[in-house]
Amino acid sequence: MVSWQSRAAKLISRLTIRQALIRQLSVPDMRERIRGMERYFPDIPPDVKVELEPGLSHCDAEWLTPASGPTERVILHFPGGAFMTRFVRAERLLLARMCRAAQARGRLVFYRLAPEHPYPAGLDDCVEAYEQLLDLSIAPQQVIISGMSAGGCLALALLLAARDRGLPMPAGAVLMSPATDLTSRELEGSRSANAARDAVLSLEQGDQIRELYLDGRTELADHPYVSPVLGDYTGLPPLLFQVGSTEVLLDDSQRCAERARSAGVRAEVEVWDRMPHGWQALSFAPESGRAIGRLVDFVRECCP
Repeated sequence: MVSWQSRAAKLISRLTIRQALIRQLSVPDMRERIRGMERYFPDIPPDVKVELEPGLSHCDAEWLTPASGPTERVILHFPGGAFMTRFVRAERLLLARMCRAAQARGRLVFYRLAPEHPYPAGLDDCVEAYEQLLDLSIAPQQVIISGMSAGGCLALALLLAARDRGLPMPAGAVLMSPATDLTSRELEGSRSANAARDAVLSLEQGDQIRELYLDGRTELADHPYVSPVLGDYTGLPPLLFQVGSTEVLLDDSQRCAERARSAGVRAEVEVWDRMPHGWQALSFAPESGRAIGRLVDFVRECCP
């Protein structure tokens, strides 16, 4: 049964985020709207330290370290936001909660955003962040890649790019409702069946998002680094997907997992009943805590 907290969050999201997408607000207006909503997200716990150094070449990034004895584990997290905006406070809190539960340090990467910095700028930042961990002598077997929505797309793209460049693979990856198909095939499967049921996302801006992210080079949408659902998953580490049953992006997770399994990669998809997009970041909802618990179980399994 869906908790009243999650039902309330779905209603608020339907009246705010989804309506903003349907109304096709400009990118500056959308960012301003999200900054206003961010006021209602709590700060991270006081026992989690935030540090800015060492930084990255072209974007901001934060180190999150819980005071309660972190191990050698590192969670490298990429936030969502349709490649054009982000919920900073919400995803900082999400990563802090994951790190506390997993006894891990966190690396939160605020990769460059479109349209000011179109593809591949954001992916380049994510690759640099992973290479930085390796340069700091952090063992890849102790690294978990994490991503939400657009950040989930970049997390998968990072794995494909790292594999193609001959970099050692991390221990695993957790993908929260990743947007993995930026092609024009948007009205098939769950993107059609859940179009009216999704409380957060609307695909009415799909063409605009693709245009802005790719700087008009829409032919790049078929590249696996842009649409990881089209990639070859050979050699990738174990993957855990979480997605809500009523999300338009439901098929994105399921199709990626199928491709991974066909390449001999362990991939699990958890479909959560009627959960809204990004529910893991809703710290007041009991389903958020349970979802983070499952993610942390996976982290501990991959990084004992």
